[in-house]
Amino acid sequence: MEIAIFIAIVLGLIAVLLSFENDSLKKNSVNAKKSEEDRIYKISVIKEIQEKIAYTTDPEKVVDVIMANLRNFFVYSVASSMVIKDSSIIFKAYVEENIGNDYIKKVEEAMLSSFEKLIGTLPLKIESRIYGIPLDNIVKSSYSSSFHIPLVANNKVLAIIHLSSVSQNVYENMNDLHELIDAASSSLTHFGQAVDLKTENFSSLVQSMNDGVLMVDNKNNLLVINDCAKKILGLSKGNVSFLDLVNTFPQSLDLGSRINNVILTKNPFLEKEMEINNKVLNIFVRPIGNDRVSVVIHDMTEYKKKEMLKEDLIHIMVHELRSPVTTIKDSVELIISTKDTLEENRKLKFLEMIHRQAKKVLGQIGSILDTAKLDAGKLVLQKTKGDIVKLIKDEIQTFVPQAERKNISLSFEILAKSLPQISYDEIRISQVIDNLLSNSLKFTPIGGKIRVEIDYKVIPPTLDGLSPMGEFLSLDKYIIISVSDTGVGIAKEQQKYLFSKYTQAKSTPEQLTTLGTGLGLYLIKGIVESHDGRIWVKSAQGVGTTFSFSLPSTDMGSQSIL
Repeated sequence: MEIAIFIAIVLGLIAVLLSFENDSLKKNSVNAKKSEEDRIYKISVIKEIQEKIAYTTDPEKVVDVIMANLRNFFVYSVASSMVIKDSSIIFKAYVEENIGNDYIKKVEEAMLSSFEKLIGTLPLKIESRIYGIPLDNIVKSSYSSSFHIPLVANNKVLAIIHLSSVSQNVYENMNDLHELIDAASSSLTHFGQAVDLKTENFSSLVQSMNDGVLMVDNKNNLLVINDCAKKILGLSKGNVSFLDLVNTFPQSLDLGSRINNVILTKNPFLEKEMEINNKVLNIFVRPIGNDRVSVVIHDMTEYKKKEMLKEDLIHIMVHELRSPVTTIKDSVELIISTKDTLEENRKLKFLEMIHRQAKKVLGQIGSILDTAKLDAGKLVLQKTKGDIVKLIKDEIQTFVPQAERKNISLSFEILAKSLPQISYDEIRISQVIDNLLSNSLKFTPIGGKIRVEIDYKVIPPTLDGLSPMGEFLSLDKYIIISVSDTGVGIAKEQQKYLFSKYTQAKSTPEQLTTLGTGLGLYLIKGIVESHDGRIWVKSAQGVGTTFSFSLPSTDMGSQSIL
C-alpha cells in the first residue's frame, strides 16, 4: 500500500510540474503576442492621425481627428474639447453615457478655468456643440474621474482635451493620450518634417519587432513590411509587392479575400498554426481605420518544437521511472510474500536495491525541481571556501564500482603546482561533476578510459578551437576542471544543442536506449554560470568527448598540492 502511494505521489508530482511549465509557456506566448498586437495597433492609429493632420494649421480639425480616435484607447462618459478660433471658444462634448446638463456645465467650467490659467484672458464668446446621446436633465450625475491635457504648438496652447467618467479611478494611466497629443503637437509645429520623422520612427519600431508585421490598404497596396516578415515568408527581394506576398500563402487561406473582408466587416481574423515554408505560423489580421489592415505573423515553429520535446520528455520520464518503480514494487512484494522464509542476506540485498532505485527516482525529481528553480531565477547558492580537490576525489570514488564493472580506467590528475582557495557551493559543484562522470560512464564502451583533470591557468580567447569564455574574460586565471572520455563522441552539428533544455545528443543507435530527461547538462550549465564560470565541450565522433568548466578565483591565496 505504501509503495502504491509513493508511486502515485511521484507520478502526480511530475505531471503537476510538467503541466505548470506547459501552462506557463503558453501563457507567456499569448501575453507576448497580445502585447505586440496592441503595440502595432496603437502605433498604426497614431500614424493614421498624423497623416490626416500633417498639413493643416487648423487646431479645430486636429482636435476633431484626435477626438474621433479616443474611443479606440479609453472609456469615458464624455470626451470634450475646447479650442480658440477666430476670437471664439469652441466647446464640443461627445456624450457616451446618460448624463444631464449639469454634468456638461461642470465640465465646461473646469475646462475654462484650466484654459484661463494656461493662456490668461479668454475670448468672451463661447460656442457649445453637443454630440452623441441626448442629455437627460432628470439625471443629476457628476463626474468622478477626469483628465485633461493641452494641445501645444510653437509654445502656444491652442486647445484642451478633457475626458471624464461617472466611474472612479478610470484615468490612472494616460500614456496613450499623451502620445496622441504629442504627435498632434509635433505635426502642427513641424508639418511635413514631423510626418517624415514619425514615419521613420514607426518604420524603425516595426523593423525591430520579432514578429513579422505588414500593412495593406483596401486597394491591395503593401504599405509596410518589416524584414522579419520577409524572412519568415521567404521573400528575399528588396521591393515586395502585394502579389508576391499573396503567392507565399496557400490558396486555402486566400489572404487577399481575408484582408478585404476584415476591412469591410471591421472584424479581426486569426489563422492558427498554418504551415508555410516549413514554419508553423499564426496569422492575425486586424482593421486599422476604414481602409487598411495590419497583419502580424507570429512564428510558432520553436514553440511547437518545444512542445514536441516536452512530449518526448514525458515519454522518457515514464520510461526512466517505470523501471526503478517496478523494481521497488517487485522487491517489496517479494519481501512481503516471503517474509518468513527469505534469508536475511537476500532480504538485505533487496532492501539495498530498493534504496538505490528510490535514490534514482528522487534524483530525477530533483532535476526537474532544480530546473524549475533555475528558470525562475531562484537557484540559491551556498558558497563556502573548500577543498575542491577532495570534492573531486570523493565524487570519483562513488563511480569506481561502476567503472570496474565495465573495465573502464578512471583516473584523476592535478596539473597545476598549486591551486587558489575558491568559494563555491559544494552540493551544486558535486552535481556538476556527478553529471559529467555519469555521462562519461554511460557513453564510454567496455575497456575505455575516463580522465578527470584540474588546472589553474589563464583561458585565452581561443582554446582548442573554441571561445569558451566569450566576452566574459574578467579575471586572469581560472580553476579549470575537465572530464575526458574515449566514448562514442558527439557529432559537431549536435554539440550546439547539448546545453539546451530537454535535449540530448544522439550519435549512435545505442545511445537512443540510454537517454535521460535531457535536463542534466542544461542544469549544470546554469549552476556553473551562477558561479560566474563557463562550461564548454570538445568532441569528435569515434574519438571521445571532453567537458570542461571554469570557476573564477577571487582569492590569491593558494593551497599546495602534495
